[in-house]
Amino acid sequence: MNHSEIKKNFNILFENVDNFITDLKLKSSEEILNGSITEAQKLLSKIIPYQNFYEKLKIARQSFYDIEIQPEVKNENKKHVQEETEEIYNDGSEEDFEEVIDNEENSKQNNDVTSQNNFRIPILKSLIFLGGSSEENDVIEFVKKDLKTKLTKADFEIPEGYDKERWLTNMYFETATMVDEGLLVHESSHKKWEIAQKGIDYLSKYAK
Repeated sequence: MNHSEIKKNFNILFENVDNFITDLKLKSSEEILNGSITEAQKLLSKIIPYQNFYEKLKIARQSFYDIEIQPEVKNENKKHVQEETEEIYNDGSEEDFEEVIDNEENSKQNNDVTSQNNFRIPILKSLIFLGGSSEENDVIEFVKKDLKTKLTKADFEIPEGYDKERWLTNMYFETATMVDEGLLVHESSHKKWEIAQKGIDYLSKYAK
């Protein structure tokens, strides 16, 4: 077996593990939305060890890619690998997202700003899908995609005196409120967010 064959097998394993984790996340989300909290928790407990294995596998794959790579093409290959791993959460291009927003402007008032409470369910859904806890950026990307047909042009404006778009600022405010209400784990920071049992109960009760 040569380097190329091992690389191919590595990619197949990587893809299979990724698909398996995604399937568990989807099933746990369905159980939550159906009100089956116990079953959802069982699935979530399985996701974490597989997710840890996935991260170690990603590092191992990168280390293998670095073997026998010529200096002049090494940087290009690293960029390619990074793009592959980013596809886990990026299922649409920024251009596609902007096109959807442009189309929606015909039926919405451009000066309407999405209210803070509209971010609550998408935040909880994202954390369930991502295994119960996740990095801040992954939650933001999930929520952005989930609300892509609802966010308006005004949501993407940066108010004077602020450094973030309106929708993102409102999302942060809602996150702080959710921590105060016990829907998110109190220790949740701007780097790592985690859903609490109260948040799981809330989602199963109010999610449509």
